[in-house]
Amino acid sequence: MFSKPSRLQTLLLMLPTWGFAHAVMIFRVLPLNPNGTALVTNQILPFVLLLGLAGGFALLASYVAARRAAALGWSLPPVIALLIHVPFLGAGIALWLAATGDEQEKNSAAPMAVAGRLVVPFILGAFACWALTWGCQHLIELGKLPLGLKQTGGYFGLAIFAGLPFATGVSCGVILRRAGGTFSQAIAASMTLIGTIILILCAMAMEGIICVVMAAPIGAAVAFLGVVGGYFLARTKAADGTLQSAAWLSIVVIVAVEGWNPPAPLETTTSSEVVINAPAARVWAELHDIRDLPAAGDNLLFQFGVAHPVSTVTDGQGVGAARLCKLSTGDMPEIITVWKPSQELRFKVLSTPPSMRELGFFGQTIDTTHIHSAYASLEGGFKLTTLPDGRTKLVGESHYLLNIAPASYWNLWTEEIVHMVQRRVLEHVKTRAEAGPKTLK
Repeated sequence: MFSKPSRLQTLLLMLPTWGFAHAVMIFRVLPLNPNGTALVTNQILPFVLLLGLAGGFALLASYVAARRAAALGWSLPPVIALLIHVPFLGAGIALWLAATGDEQEKNSAAPMAVAGRLVVPFILGAFACWALTWGCQHLIELGKLPLGLKQTGGYFGLAIFAGLPFATGVSCGVILRRAGGTFSQAIAASMTLIGTIILILCAMAMEGIICVVMAAPIGAAVAFLGVVGGYFLARTKAADGTLQSAAWLSIVVIVAVEGWNPPAPLETTTSSEVVINAPAARVWAELHDIRDLPAAGDNLLFQFGVAHPVSTVTDGQGVGAARLCKLSTGDMPEIITVWKPSQELRFKVLSTPPSMRELGFFGQTIDTTHIHSAYASLEGGFKLTTLPDGRTKLVGESHYLLNIAPASYWNLWTEEIVHMVQRRVLEHVKTRAEAGPKTLK
C-alpha cells in the first residue's frame, strides 16, 4: 500500500486507527465494568461488527507502523507492528513513529510548506488532548484508573497543561526555524495550534468556557518555553527529529508518572473579612440561616457556571447540628463542630457538589470529570470579634483540597474564587445585620 509512508501519512493513518482499535478493545470488549463483564454482550451483531472494525483498524495500524519502521531503518519492523498494541509501551512507540522525521527540513518559508509541516504537531496535540480527556473520563466511570489517579481525582493535569503545550511549542520552534521563519512567527504558530486544538475540544463538548479561560495562561506560558527551546536548538543535530520526538514522548512519560505516582493534592485555607456596623449578637443571628443571597449579578465566573452559594439553613443549635449549604450546583451538607454564640461558628463539610456547571460554547452543560474531583471543601467557619466602637469584625474561613496539577497554578484561580464566594456571603450578612435587629433563634 505504502512502500515508504511519510510522517503525515503515518499521522493520518496509523494514529487514528490505532486509537480507535484500542478504544474499542478497552471500553467495549475487555471485562472492565464493575460487574466484570464485557460492556456489549446482549447485542451480538453490533458487537461483532464493532470488533471486526476494530480488528481491521488494528491491522491497518500495524501495517503502517511496520512500513514506517522500515523506512526509518528500525530493526525488526514486524515486531514493531505488534508492539504498538502493548498498553503504555505501544503509545510511546506509536508517537515516536509519527513524530520522528525521515527527511531534512527544507529552507523554505512558503506558507503552504510550513503549514503542511505544522500538521504534525497539530494532529499529535489534538490526539493527545482527546485521548487524555476522553479516555480518562471513561476510565473513571469504569473504576479502572491507576491507583494514584483514583486517590487524586483522575485528571492528567501535568500532561495536559504542561507536556502538551511544551511539545507543541518545541515542534513549532523547530519547524519555523528550519523553514526560515522568525521567532515571532514560531510563537504565533504555536499559539494558533493550541488555540485550534482547544476550540476542537470545546466543539466536541469535552471542555467548557471557564476551564478554557483558566487553562489559557499556563498553556500559553509553557508553549512559549517550548518555542524558545525548539527555535534555538533547531540548528543542532538533535533537531533532525530526535528533539521533537523526545518532546512528544515526554507526554507519555508524564502520563505514566502522574498515573502511578501523582502530585500531592494541595490543602490550604483562605479567609476574608468585613467590618459590620452592628453588635456581634445581631451578626450572629444572621449567621444561623443565610437566606436570599443575591443573584450572580455582574460576576462572569458565577454567570458561566462556577459554584456559588444560594442559601444556608441550620437545623437546630449547638455542636452536631446539621447545616445545609445550597450551592448553584447542588447541596453541600455540613455538620456544626464549634458553636460559640456571638464568637465563633465552625462546620465540617460532609460532601462537595460539582465545582461548576460547565457551559459549552453552544450553550450546553458539559459534565467533565474534573468538576467532580478537582476541588473538595473540607471545613469552614466564621469568627466574630467585637471592636472598641461597638462594631463587629466578621471573618469567613474556608479550608479546601485541590486535586488537579499543577496545583500551585490552579490555586491562583481557586483562591480568588473562594474569596469571591466569601465576600458574597459576608457582604450579604453585613447588609442584613445593619438593616435592623432580628429575632434570635
